[in-house]
Amino acid sequence: MAAFEYYEDPNEWGNYQNVTLEEIVSNYMGTGDPDDYTSTVSRSQVVTQARRAIQELYFDVVRDNKAISLELDSRLTVVLPPDFIDYIRISWVDAHGQLHPMAANTNKTTANTYLQDHAYNLLFDEDGYVLEDSSYVPSAGNAQFTDKGRASAPCNSYTFVPNINLSNIYSNGSFNIDKQSGVIQFSSDVESKTIVLEYVSDGLYLGYAGKTDGDITIHKFAETAVMDYIYWQLIIKRRNVPANEKARARKEYYNSRRISKRRLNGMKIAEIIQAFKGQSRWIKQ
Repeated sequence: MAAFEYYEDPNEWGNYQNVTLEEIVSNYMGTGDPDDYTSTVSRSQVVTQARRAIQELYFDVVRDNKAISLELDSRLTVVLPPDFIDYIRISWVDAHGQLHPMAANTNKTTANTYLQDHAYNLLFDEDGYVLEDSSYVPSAGNAQFTDKGRASAPCNSYTFVPNINLSNIYSNGSFNIDKQSGVIQFSSDVESKTIVLEYVSDGLYLGYAGKTDGDITIHKFAETAVMDYIYWQLIIKRRNVPANEKARARKEYYNSRRISKRRLNGMKIAEIIQAFKGQSRWIKQ
C-alpha cells in the first residue's frame, strides 16, 4: 500500500501495527518443516488454536481497550457490549468534556430470588427445576439506587480496593454490573448524563456476522506468542510427542508471552513522572 492510500483511507489508519489471524495461520503453516510434529494438522485446527490464542492474549497482554458512550435515560441501565470481558473505567462526561470516574457499588445485590412456600420450602416446576422470581426487570422502577454518606468534595479519579465499597467515598455517582442480566445499573444522581464505558474486549467479536479471519487482528508484537501457543496446544495431547518437547513448547510460549506483554505495556518515564507529580503535597482538611 502506498503512503497516500494509507493517509486517504481512514479505515487503514493504525492498521499497519497489526497482523491478521489469516496471516498468522498462513505464516505458521508455511514455515513448518516436513518433520515437524504439527506438519500433518489441518488448517482448521490451526485456526481454532489461533482464535484461542488471540482470546487468551487480548485479556492481559494486548488488552484491546474499547470505549463506548451513550446518554443514560430514566431506566438507569446500560446493556453490556457483546465482547465485554471486564471494565476498566466507567465515567460520566461534563459540559467541558472532562471524565468523572464512578465507583462500583458492592452493596447492590444481583442474586437470583428462589420462590418458597409458607413453610420456606423451595418450589419446583414440573421438570424439577427451582422456581425463580421473574418479576425483576431492569427498569426505572427497580434499577435505581442512591448512595448515602459520600464525601461532598469533588473527585476526578479513584483507585479500586478489594472488598471496599468506594461508592460511599466518591461523589461522582456509582454503578453495579449485573452479569446475569447483562446490564450495568447506575445510581440516580447520574440520570441523563453521558456515560463512557471503557472495557477490555476479547478481540474476536467483529460486530456482525460474515467477516472473515482476515478481519481479526492482533498487534505484531504478539504474533510470536500466538504461533508458540498454536504449536504448544497442537502437540499437548499427542502421544507420539516426547514429554520434554511438550514442556519446551509450554516454556517457549510463556517466554514469548512475557516479552510481548513487556513490549506492549511498558511504562514510559514521562508517565511515571506524571503519576508521581504532586504526591508530596499536603492535603488541606
